[in-house]
Amino acid sequence: MAAPATPKGLKTRERLLEASGAVFARKGCAASGVADICSAAGLAVGGFYRYFASKDEVIEAVVRELRDELVRAISALPQQKDAEAEAAGIARVFFASVTRRLDSFKAMREAEASNEALARDFYGPLAEVLSGRLGRFSKGARASAHAWSLLGALYFYAVKFLVWEKGKVPASAAQAAAALCARGISRKSFPWWQPALSGPSQARPAPGDNKGNMLAAAEEVFGRCGYNGARVSEIARKAGFAAGTFYLFFDSKQDALEEVVTRLRNSLVKKAAAYSAGSGSRVETEALAFRALFDFIREHPYGYRIMREAEFADQKLADAYYGYILRNYAEQLRKASRPGDFSIDDNELLALALMGIGHMLGMKRVLWGGFRGMSEDELLKAVFEGIK
Repeated sequence: MAAPATPKGLKTRERLLEASGAVFARKGCAASGVADICSAAGLAVGGFYRYFASKDEVIEAVVRELRDELVRAISALPQQKDAEAEAAGIARVFFASVTRRLDSFKAMREAEASNEALARDFYGPLAEVLSGRLGRFSKGARASAHAWSLLGALYFYAVKFLVWEKGKVPASAAQAAAALCARGISRKSFPWWQPALSGPSQARPAPGDNKGNMLAAAEEVFGRCGYNGARVSEIARKAGFAAGTFYLFFDSKQDALEEVVTRLRNSLVKKAAAYSAGSGSRVETEALAFRALFDFIREHPYGYRIMREAEFADQKLADAYYGYILRNYAEQLRKASRPGDFSIDDNELLALALMGIGHMLGMKRVLWGGFRGMSEDELLKAVFEGIK
C-alpha cells in the first residue's frame, strides 16, 4: 500500500511496525494475527487496513526496514585502508543494527523459511552493499564471494549470541568475522582436489524401507507445505500408504518432524565424514566439508526451510541440529587442527563461522543460481585464501 500522506499517518504506521515486530518475536509470525498486532499498538483492528493489506504485507515491511537500516548504516561507514579493518567496521555496524532491531531480525528468520522472495530481497541487496565495500580490495566475482561469506559468519554469530543465548555479541566476534573474510579461512594454500566418492545419502531410501520412505515423504511435504500446512494424510499418500499407516511409524506430526531433523543432521554428518575420509590435513577436511554441504543441499533442497520451521515449532530441535553440529565441530577442530591452520584460534567462533559461511554460500550457490562465472573450486579458493 502507498505510504501515509500525513505525519500522523506515518507515526501510526511506524507504531504498527514496532508492535508487529514485538508480537512476531513473542508469538512467532505464523501464530500471530492482525488482532494481536493492533492490540499491541493500541489501535482498532479496522485501522490496521488503512496501512497494510494483510499480515504478510506487514511482515515484508518489518523485514524491509531492517534491511534498509543495515544497508544505510554499512554504506555510511568511512572507508578503511585495508580489507580487514573494512570488514571489522561492517561487522560492528551489522551487530549494532541487529541488536537495535532484534524483534525484526527474529521475524525475518522465521518468515524467510516460507518466503524465498522475501529472503532474496533481504540478503541480495545486503550482500551487494558488502560486495561494494570489499570491492576496493577484491574484484569481480571474488568480491561477491567474500561478501556472502562475511554475511554468513555475521548472521550465525548474531543468531547464536542474540537469539539463542539472549545475550550480547562479544567484541571478538566482529574481529573473528573480519579476519576470516580478509585473511581467508586458512593461512595455508587451498587444496585443489575433489572427493574420491560422493558419500552416503539418505535422499532415496532402500527398497522395502517403509519408514525411510515415510521419512522421505515427510521431508518433502514439510518442505513444500511448511510444518503447519503439512497434513499427515498427504505424507502417507506421498509415501504410498493409507493415512493410518503414518501412525505405525510416528506418534504425531511433531514426532515425524523430529525424526526428519535427526535424519537430515545424520545424513549431513555422514556425508561430510565420507568426503573428507582421505584428507591430509584439517584444512583439507574443511574444504571437503563445504563440497559435502553443497551436494547435501542439492539432495535435500527443502532442508533450509525444514530446519528453520523446526526451530520455530520446537526450540529443542534447533539445538538437536545446530547445537549438536556446533559442539561436535568445535571439539573436532580443537583436537585435529594445528597452530597456524586457520586464521583465528577460537574453535567455537571458527566452527560457528564455518557453519554460517557454508549456510550462506550453499543457499546462494545451490538454491539461488550461484556466483556467475565462478566455479565451485574458484568460490572455495576465494573464501579459503581471503582477499589478496
